[in-house]
Parts: sequence; C-alpha cells; structure tokens
Amino acid sequence: MRATIRRAAIAMAVATALGASWGSTQALAQTLFLHHLDVGDPGNNGAGTADYAVGNPNELVSPPNGPGGNTVGPAGCKFGNCLQRFDGANIGGRVEYATAGNWDQSKGTIEMWVKGDGVTGGGFVGLWGTDTSSGSGDIRMYIYDTGAGRTLGAYMLGGTAGAAFWEIEQAIPVGLLDNTNWHSVAWEYDTTAGKTATWWDGQLLRNTPDAGTVNFHGVTNSRMHIGENQTGSAPFPGFIDEFRISGNLVYDMTQNYVPQTAPFPAPVPEPASAALLMIGAVLVISRRLRK
Repeated sequence: MRATIRRAAIAMAVATALGASWGSTQALAQTLFLHHLDVGDPGNNGAGTADYAVGNPNELVSPPNGPGGNTVGPAGCKFGNCLQRFDGANIGGRVEYATAGNWDQSKGTIEMWVKGDGVTGGGFVGLWGTDTSSGSGDIRMYIYDTGAGRTLGAYMLGGTAGAAFWEIEQAIPVGLLDNTNWHSVAWEYDTTAGKTATWWDGQLLRNTPDAGTVNFHGVTNSRMHIGENQTGSAPFPGFIDEFRISGNLVYDMTQNYVPQTAPFPAPVPEPASAALLMIGAVLVISRRLRK
C-alpha cells in the first residue's frame, strides 16, 4: 500500500513538474519585450532599461537624439510611473531599442496604454515602428485623421523585394476618444496565416487589411521606436504606459478583449529552473514515503 501511494505521489509530482516547465516555456516564448516604463535613465531622462527582453533590454539612442521623453508619475499614470513622450516643446528625442530577439516580424502582438492630446488630435502620431535608418523596411503603428475620423492604423512596407505593401486602418469610435483617460491599444499580425487585427480599449476595430494582402516583408531594421515612427518622426504627444511585444497572437482576432487591470507579469521562472524545483520536490516526497 505504501509503495502504491509513493508511486502515485511521484507520478503526480513529475506531471506537475512537466506542466510547470511547459507553462513557463509558453510564457517565455510569448513575451519578447516588456517595459513597465516605471524607471528612466538617471535623472528620469528617457525610458530606461526594459523590464524584460529576450534581446538587448537597453535603450540605444544617446544624446542629442535621445533618450526621448521623461519618466513621470505615479500621479496621472496607469500603473506606477509612465513615459511622457512629447509635450510639443521640449520632450522630444528618440526612444529606441534593438529589434533582434525583442520583436518577431512574422507574428506578434504589440500593445500599450496611451493617454493625451495625441489620442484626439495632432495629425499623424506614431505609437511604435521600426527605425528606417537602421535597415530596409518601414513597419509602423499609428493614429491619424481620415475622412472617417481619428483612426488607428498599422502597416508593413519595404524589406524583401516583391513584398507587397499592406495596411490595416479603422476609425476609433467617437465614444472612446478622449485625451484624459487611459486607452488600451493593440495590433496583431500573422504573416504566415495572412491575418491581422486592431483593438481600442479592448474593442475589436478591424480584422482584415483595408489595403493589400497580409504577407511577410523580411525587413532588416535593427532598431525600433516607442511612441514614434521612421527616424524619430511624429512623436506621440502624451503619455505611454505598459508597453509589451509578444511573439504570438495574444487575443482572438474575432472578439473583443478585457484590458488588464494590473501590470503585465514578466515571464518567470525559467523552464529549466521550474522543472528542477519540481524534480527536487519529487525526490523529497519519495524519501519521506519510504520512511
């Protein structure tokens, strides 16, 4: 009887170890870059080092081109502190990070929280994009004015010869447009499956491209921006918080989603560490049941 109990306990612990390892592997594979934007460089200049990154977590641009923005808060921010990206006068400059390991150009979810004048006006303003001076290609996420009103858009241009331009744009519902509240913004794409979608405050805006066919562009840009496009153009006038890039499709492209109510968790522990901890537990259980 004791032997049966011991075998059952060991089997359960092993299964738990494997499950913990698999679960944390999924989390690590999904989250590529996470920045809470709580701590800037010394003196609160720039966005500072990312909280989690598969690639290089460090902000890349040095004066005079950056670091852009100031870390402010916590008053007025969504979660903890946040990044004041641009005030129209003296908080410009680039906010740049490496793309290698931190962004998958074939599939992913790019999301953040935004607040400020850039939501309701200011013409074309950038939310995220590749630095066009760092390689071939121009991938961007933005807000601008169209005949339908203030519009959330994204597109892929350039890169591999023959890759066709495609974009997704959709007007933001008027009832969700204001410059005093925080807004959850997300863009997803899967160039293999030919799918893309955008959301505003969890509401699905569009899940088909309005121009072109979603396809892979093979861009070579080595740097990416937060709160701007191209080579630092069209900085977002306002605040940005809780920026995350995932290497998978986080949301169902056919449904709305409920925006998070707390900061995104960093993917911990590492799979190997979790498995080792659980295997250790197996050995302890085994020893105790032999007594």
